[in-house]
Amino acid sequence: MKRKVLRGLLPAVLVAAWLTGCGGADGETGAQDAQTPAADQAASSEEQSNEADGETATDEAYLVGFANNSDTYNYCAKFRSYLKEETEAKGIQIMVTDAAGDTNVQNGQVDDFIVQNAKVVSAISNDLDGSVPALEAAKAAGIPYISFLTTVTGGNDYEGYIYVGSPNTDAGKAQGDYLCEVLPENAKILYFTGEPNDQQYIDRKQGLTDALAARSDIEIMDEYNVKNAKDQGMRTAEDCLMSYDVIDAIVCQNDDAALGVVEALKSAGRLEGILVLGVDGSDDALTSIKNGEMAMTALQDARAQAQAGADIFEQLKNGTSPADIEDVYVPFKIVSADNVDEYLK
Repeated sequence: MKRKVLRGLLPAVLVAAWLTGCGGADGETGAQDAQTPAADQAASSEEQSNEADGETATDEAYLVGFANNSDTYNYCAKFRSYLKEETEAKGIQIMVTDAAGDTNVQNGQVDDFIVQNAKVVSAISNDLDGSVPALEAAKAAGIPYISFLTTVTGGNDYEGYIYVGSPNTDAGKAQGDYLCEVLPENAKILYFTGEPNDQQYIDRKQGLTDALAARSDIEIMDEYNVKNAKDQGMRTAEDCLMSYDVIDAIVCQNDDAALGVVEALKSAGRLEGILVLGVDGSDDALTSIKNGEMAMTALQDARAQAQAGADIFEQLKNGTSPADIEDVYVPFKIVSADNVDEYLK
C-alpha cells in the first residue's frame, strides 16, 4: 500500500498556517480548456480536449488530463485555473474539462483522456464511490490517477493513486473550536452539508463534532444536505428561520452554501446575532467576512494545492514511480474578521 504522509508545508510554498482547519476564475478559455455547458459536455469533451496550445496531442507529448467536478463552485474553478497555469509553466500539456457535477460525465472524460494517450489522469473526484470506474480505468491503463481535494474508494489499494488536498478534519475542527470560543451558553446551531457519500462530508463533520465535545451545552439541532450549493443554502435557511425560534449559528461545509445563508438572513433582517461559518476561503467569502456578514471560514490554499499537483506531474514526467510519491496535505488557514485583510487581494 502506498505511504500516507502528512506534509504540513510544501517545500516550494511557504504556507503560514494555523494547523486547525470549490473567488471564481476569470473564465479563461483555451484550446485545451474545455468548458461547455453540461448538456454538450459529454458529446464534445473529446473534441475539445484534442488540442493543447494549438497543437494536436501526440504520443510523443507528455500529456495530462484534469476533469474538474464543476466550474460552478468558486473554489473548484479557482483551483482549475491555477492547476492549468502551474502545469503549463512546467512545459507540460494539460487537457481540462468540466463535468458540471455529473459523475458519469466525469468518468467519461477520464476515459477520453486515456484514449488520447494522457500519461496521467486527475480529477476533483465527484463521488467517493461513483468515481471508482475512473480510478479503475486508470489502473487498467497502467497510468497514475491523482485525486485532488476528494478521495475515491479503493484508491489506497492502487500504487498509482496519489491524493493532493487539505486535511478536512482540521476544517471541521477549526469551525468547532471557533464556536466553542464565541458562542453563548446553551447555544443552538444548524449544520448545512454536502453529499453524505463524500469523504469531505465525513471528515469535516467528524472534526466539528470532536471539537464541540468540549462544550456539551452546544446543541446541533439539525443537519441539512444542501449539496454545498448557494441556492439550496439560501432556501434551506429561509425555511429554518420559520421553523426554529432560536438559532445562534449556521455552520456550512463550504463557502457557497454559507453565502446563500447570508443572503437569506439579510432578506429576513436576521443577520445580526446568527453566526455563519464556511470552508474554502473563496474571494466572495472573504469579502463577506470583511463586510461583517460571514463570521469565519477555513481557507484552502488553492495555489499551493495546484503547485503540488504540477510538481507531481513533473516528477512523473521525469520518471519517478507514483508509488514513491507521497500524498500531499496543505494546511487550512483560519480567516475571521481579525485577520481577513491579510488574505484579501
